[in-house]
Amino acid sequence: MIMQTSMMSQLLSMPLFQGLTMDELMKLLEQVRPDFLHFEDAYIQRSGERHNRLLYILRGKVIRELPGPGNRYLFTEVLDESTFIEISSLFGRNTTLRASYRAVGEAVLLAFDKSYMFNVFGQFSIVQLNILNLYCAYAQSLLERQSLPIGDDIHTLFCHFVRSLCENPRGEKQLKMTRDDLALQLGCNRRRMSELIVSWQKAGLVNLSYSQIAIPDLKRLQNYRPPRQNTAI
Repeated sequence: MIMQTSMMSQLLSMPLFQGLTMDELMKLLEQVRPDFLHFEDAYIQRSGERHNRLLYILRGKVIRELPGPGNRYLFTEVLDESTFIEISSLFGRNTTLRASYRAVGEAVLLAFDKSYMFNVFGQFSIVQLNILNLYCAYAQSLLERQSLPIGDDIHTLFCHFVRSLCENPRGEKQLKMTRDDLALQLGCNRRRMSELIVSWQKAGLVNLSYSQIAIPDLKRLQNYRPPRQNTAI
């Protein structure tokens, strides 16, 4: 398999292949057939579909859309380049995708059939270690999201709820959810919830549209200290 030097260098920088020599990578690629997938303003995969390929974002903007139970909400975020798509769903009891993924503009992804993780990648101890590190990193990130401090105020509860839905801590987040459902989710009064959201908007921390809250910078929102009277549950 003959590939451009720049592409080989890009492959060697992937978390999956870091530590391999160029010769080792060439040997690996003689046994696998990676696909380069091009999408333009189209869905890459949808929630509920079988996840049978290791998908890696090489270039472009990919949106993750996570539906809530009973479609009570829809959470969206932008995934960074050099990111694997939902690696947690490749194996285990449930191998269907939790979220949908779509390209905004042009996006290029690298795809490996997950069977290669057994019959080829297993021949390279460094790749096996990289796979283990990827899954451990995901598990640690999930534990950190679940272990975020929870206070008794609406602001802290909301930020914890949004962070628990994120795969990427950076970038803009959007939560499409009615005020009634959001108040129910947080166990608070709808009026108090609305007052707090308006205070976030006035502080330039969120952008509001019909049943949708856009959060340009979640960390900035987390660090905001709202007036005490607006946070009672």
